[in-house]
Amino acid sequence: MIALGPLAFAAPLALLGLLALPLLFMVLRATPPSPSNVVFAPIRLLRQIARTPETPQTTPLWLIVLRLVLAALLVIALARPVWRPDTEAGADLPVLVVLDSGWTSASNWRAMTGEARSALERASASGRDAALILTAQANRSEEASELRFAPARESLARLAAVEPQAWAHHRGQAAERVETLFSDERAPDRVRTLWISDGIESDGSRTLSQALSARGPLIVSVPEPGNEPVALRPAEANAEGFSVTLVRPPGAPARSVEVVAVADAGQALARGEARFEDGADTASFSARVPLDLRNRLRLIRVEGESSAGATQLTDDSWQRPRVGLIEPAGGEQDQPLLSDLHYAGEALAPHAEVLRSPLDALLEAEPSVLVMVDAAREDSERVNAFVEAGGVLLRFAGPRLATRGDTLLPVALRTGGRLFGGAMAWDNPQRLDHFTEDSPFAGLTLPEDVSVSRQVLAEPGPALDARVWARLEDGTPLVTAERRGEGWIVLFHVTAGPAWSDLPLSGLYPAMLRRVLSLAGRSAAGAPSQGAWQIDRALDGLGRLGEPQGRTHPIPAAAFSEAEPGPHTPPGLWQLGAASAALNVADDATELVRLPRDLPGAVVTTREGGGEIRLTGLLLTLAALLLVTDILIALALTGRLRPARSGLGALAMAVVLLPAGAFDAQAQDAAISDAEAMDRALEVRFGYVQTGNAEIDRMSRAGLTGLGQTIFNRTAIEPGEPRAIQIESDPILFYPMIYWPVTRDAEALSPNASARIEAYLQSGGLVIFDTRDAGLSGLGGTPHPGLVRILDSIDIPPLDRITPDHVLGRTFYLLDDFPGRYGGGNVWVEADPDGSSRDGTSGVIIGGADWASAWATGPDGQPLAPVEGGDRQRELAHRTGVNFAMYALTGNYKADQVHIPAILDRLGQD
Repeated sequence: MIALGPLAFAAPLALLGLLALPLLFMVLRATPPSPSNVVFAPIRLLRQIARTPETPQTTPLWLIVLRLVLAALLVIALARPVWRPDTEAGADLPVLVVLDSGWTSASNWRAMTGEARSALERASASGRDAALILTAQANRSEEASELRFAPARESLARLAAVEPQAWAHHRGQAAERVETLFSDERAPDRVRTLWISDGIESDGSRTLSQALSARGPLIVSVPEPGNEPVALRPAEANAEGFSVTLVRPPGAPARSVEVVAVADAGQALARGEARFEDGADTASFSARVPLDLRNRLRLIRVEGESSAGATQLTDDSWQRPRVGLIEPAGGEQDQPLLSDLHYAGEALAPHAEVLRSPLDALLEAEPSVLVMVDAAREDSERVNAFVEAGGVLLRFAGPRLATRGDTLLPVALRTGGRLFGGAMAWDNPQRLDHFTEDSPFAGLTLPEDVSVSRQVLAEPGPALDARVWARLEDGTPLVTAERRGEGWIVLFHVTAGPAWSDLPLSGLYPAMLRRVLSLAGRSAAGAPSQGAWQIDRALDGLGRLGEPQGRTHPIPAAAFSEAEPGPHTPPGLWQLGAASAALNVADDATELVRLPRDLPGAVVTTREGGGEIRLTGLLLTLAALLLVTDILIALALTGRLRPARSGLGALAMAVVLLPAGAFDAQAQDAAISDAEAMDRALEVRFGYVQTGNAEIDRMSRAGLTGLGQTIFNRTAIEPGEPRAIQIESDPILFYPMIYWPVTRDAEALSPNASARIEAYLQSGGLVIFDTRDAGLSGLGGTPHPGLVRILDSIDIPPLDRITPDHVLGRTFYLLDDFPGRYGGGNVWVEADPDGSSRDGTSGVIIGGADWASAWATGPDGQPLAPVEGGDRQRELAHRTGVNFAMYALTGNYKADQVHIPAILDRLGQD
């Protein structure tokens, strides 16, 4: 191998072929192309032939240059060039690839597996053995059978099936597998090891580095700062919505990420930006979500961070019910800050939306829980109906209840209360007894300073024990409950304030009330304390929620709070009876620390530094393209093709020089040439409006490109590449359909732009306005501000929601919904298109489904953005795009077909 700086040649003798290029030049120069054959024709045709250019005597210089470049590419490709050749020590040794495969690897998984594949392919090309070790294994026994050095193609086959896991990697266990690997008598003594790391520190990193470096040269590849993963700590519900903290390794440059909250039906309830400041390791995000919508929320995730650690699932404990405090009919007798309602409200406020009103107003607000203190006693049939329908009635005792009971009690009460420590009592104030395992309060810590000085007593009976949730040390009930209809009645046998006990002054009080709140909308008493949790839906390493894979183990109810995600207890939603609990990867203590650079015996490099790149395939591809170009040119020069001859030289030179420069296909001038106008008029192209946001514009272009490919595959239309449009300056009449992503900060149009858009609409054009917010603007009744400013600038007829019989639903596919990345939103069109000058078609379509993201594909044809409804919704989104395009191109053609029977009948009458 001969190296010239970063470029090396594995077969340098092949470069001697370059010496033959001068001889080839002379041969090509002396050999003219074949003459054109002209068939005899009348005089008129002969005159036309006389005006055509004559066949040259020698081959044109530009064609000779093209063929010399083709020959040079072939010679250089045969020399097997390598960019940045691997010249590190041990390059001729067997290869051991160690790949971090925990959840922290998911965000860089493609780059990491690409580097591993490159290393194994180099080993395979040179005939060296190889082995592959993963730091997070789903099935150790399966790996043990494959843990050996073998031809590199076996490791390549195994690598193709590997995916990141949804739990943390265990580098200490990986070090043990290294020792097992080399305990085989057939294992080599020394190897060259490439540890492809996610760049995050964890237990066992130094142990693994020592085990690897003891066997030969060790290279550790890590991502550059700023490319490390982002984790999402558990969300906290508040009165306005929720807040969440994002975590990354410290010291990285400033970065913004998008956070989205998704409902159980897949609809996005909130989205927004969280920004990491320069060097900061945390960022915060808050969202305002109404309670009714917040209780439908099922997960929160970081867009673009496809990992289990960037996803937080919510469960029963996260929801905030609406709680109504019944105000006494005649008002409170105590001071507001000393009343029972004040103590109950303050204890419930962190865990619920608390309303305080008379009973009639509360029932209209449809609460999940009603709180009735002694002063607000209501023996009403409406309260009983509320409980029967599934509500929770939380009652507190007091002097009135001690005097006389009623029907809204879980147990019968004795008349009169029980007093401890009074002048006529011989008992001291009682402390609380420990909660039993079957109590909803099981597991709560009892403060030592809480005592009860007075209580109402329950009448003994055979059903009393089953209804007791908490007792005093002498065994008398403190909290009782009864299931009534679909709801619950819960009674605290003390007051809600500190008049009868110290309980309202302790931290135990709000904890007990929170357990009671878990009854709201549930058929069981809070989180079960017995039994075992079973996995219902699991998160995979890329943060996708789906069916659990492999064998999982149940988690005992008492141990669930201490459970950690692993191969047999994956993160996801777990079920125990009617209860649901989320097991997430990241918790409140999660921190991400960068992998140290002083690992024992290791050389640490950044992944973007890259490994060697073999150029043979690239050069042969370019040579093949040039060969095809040469054949087409030769056919054209001999008259077998009929392209414009004057452009052949420019075409050939453009092909030769294309790799040397970038072609900006987005720049457009307001004044275009005749050739450009002809190109736009003769080829179907879709346009998209540039917003100034690079990411939105990139997704718009990729979306129309993907839609164009779908239309090409399924219809007779062959769309060209989409064009970017500067709406204030570029011509738009050439585009049958324009996609316009509307941002919230979009500005109003100038009078000139407004006039051009109105002329475009009147001439039959179609504009798709997409607010990309899943219709959230409509949920709160507030219109999209950017869309309002744009539409105020244009004279657009009245709009209406699209009807089931609208022609858009049958222009190509039969559709009754028009989803994009999001589904379920409204789509708006002109209310009366028949009154327009466009032959009964609507010139605008308005929605918020983010259609471009659902259509968008990369160069490899793979989708660029996730879709809430999965592959089925993505297919429906593509069908929606096809219908939009056919509507723009054919108008109300399918609407006419609906009337064919009536037309034929009328023709028959005539």
